[in-house]
Amino acid sequence: MPETVQGLVILALALLPGALYTWSFERLVGAWGVSFTDRLFRFVGVSSVFHALLAPVSYSLWTEFIRTGEVASGKAPLGLWVVPIAYVSLPIAAGSIVGLGTRRRARWARVFTGPAPAPRAWDQLFFGQPDGWIRLRMKSGSWLGGAYSEGRTGMRSYAAGYPEEADLLIAEAAEVDPDSGEFVFDASGNPRLRGSALLVRWSEVEYLEFVDV
Repeated sequence: MPETVQGLVILALALLPGALYTWSFERLVGAWGVSFTDRLFRFVGVSSVFHALLAPVSYSLWTEFIRTGEVASGKAPLGLWVVPIAYVSLPIAAGSIVGLGTRRRARWARVFTGPAPAPRAWDQLFFGQPDGWIRLRMKSGSWLGGAYSEGRTGMRSYAAGYPEEADLLIAEAAEVDPDSGEFVFDASGNPRLRGSALLVRWSEVEYLEFVDV
């Protein structure tokens, strides 16, 4: 650990790109790396990649402006302020792009996240906000169902992500046969909606069926 303020500042700056990348990525997909050790390794790894890619730029700045004393003497050009802005904005942009690609299940995003980045099957199913129909068999033996989408009131269905306890908000509940679990259809052949929402705890569910539309 650094023993001086200068050493602490240098360490913070060294880890900043990785921290900003991870923050912007998890802002879109959820907190999939929750332990301190896991996040520290991400900070160090991602920061190392950014510093390696920008090493020629860093070396040029060091030799032309810092080692020559221009920054300390206040003689550095005003345009140099672009450097700290880029130092912050590039990791944020990269994390946002990868996070957006992950939410859309883009194949190229797996290069950065690995083939299975979601920590649970629950997160793998719901993190991209898919639209579909859900049937639930409860441990009590009853059936529930509805549309996992945006409801008529504007409320959006939602599934709690890792590491929170899994629960499920279904914005549009539908009528289902309490014994077979089959949807009840109206005269037009569409599932009959109840005009209400459902909030379900996963610990009370025995079986879930999701039909993507």
